[in-house]
Amino acid sequence: MSYNNYIMDRVEKYKQFFKDDTPGQILVIICPYTFEIDYEQWDLGSRPLNNWDFKKQAKEFMDYNIRRLRCFMEYTKDLDNDFIPAISPGMGVGVHSAYFSGAEVIMGYDTSWVHPVIREWSDIEKLKMDEYNPWFCILKEMIQYCVNTCEGDYVVSTLCNFGPGDMANALRGNDLFYDLYDNPQKVHELMDKSSDAIIWLEEELRKIAGMMEGGVVTANVWLPGQAPYISEDFTDLCSSKIFNEFGYKYTQKIINHFGGAYIHHHAKGYHVHKDIASLKNLKMLEISLDPNCLRPVDHLEELFEMNNGIPLMIRCSARDVYQEIEHMKKGRLVIMLNIDTIEEGRDVMKFIRKNSII
Repeated sequence: MSYNNYIMDRVEKYKQFFKDDTPGQILVIICPYTFEIDYEQWDLGSRPLNNWDFKKQAKEFMDYNIRRLRCFMEYTKDLDNDFIPAISPGMGVGVHSAYFSGAEVIMGYDTSWVHPVIREWSDIEKLKMDEYNPWFCILKEMIQYCVNTCEGDYVVSTLCNFGPGDMANALRGNDLFYDLYDNPQKVHELMDKSSDAIIWLEEELRKIAGMMEGGVVTANVWLPGQAPYISEDFTDLCSSKIFNEFGYKYTQKIINHFGGAYIHHHAKGYHVHKDIASLKNLKMLEISLDPNCLRPVDHLEELFEMNNGIPLMIRCSARDVYQEIEHMKKGRLVIMLNIDTIEEGRDVMKFIRKNSII
């Protein structure tokens, strides 16, 4: 696969970013999550997840998302931006465990969910990595369609995988939090099986999506080597002690298998950020901006120290950039930048480029 110059230029910048660990490197992604545009002008208005029949319309769903991505890139073509356009299946979190459990996925407006399948601990034996599971087949069909229709103007990513704790939580439900104390050995067994399932899915989807310039595009950034997206939302609801006892080795198992990972977690879990950052061979660690929680942008020096050299990703506004730029320059940082207008984006990007060494 050959890619357009826009993508290749940004990949080269990310290669430099990872090659050099000098503080003061700031990259910025302005993406569909941080800059809203009106897709109605292209007859691509919002279409709820529960408006799709994924068993019959998998290709149509991905085509809809590809067309929206292409419109976003055209609309923002004059923005200086380190965003790498990438496409992957996004059907809400229900699918992220249903490919392993076989549970019914309930589609909502903009996400999905499942009911727990492990009611008794003997139900663990029903979990299986099944190549005929309908959601596994749909995911493969979607990835293959994206590869087949790619014209070099986007990269195909795999899936924003659950971490072992997130998977175990989906399979067992919130009883899992009691089980940490009442049935610790069963929790370990479930975590281990969950990590195996995550590895299996990522491997199978990567066979289709392939590699890109010796790396992968995860969360719209290029990362060296195989580096799957892993969510540690479950960990954010736990203490450091619980994560280190029940979560650490199973997330590390996934990282060891692939030689790296991108990890996402929430500001709710600021108290476990250092523990997550202690995982070996992380390529990037994101801590998200969430309502009613401390703002990562206000704690950059502490986060850089906790990251111990691992590139950090945060989300913030243009105003935050102007106020916190001196703190931003003290580490390697990728900003998911919220902007309201193209003009605002142009101005703040000029300011960032003047202050970044990359």
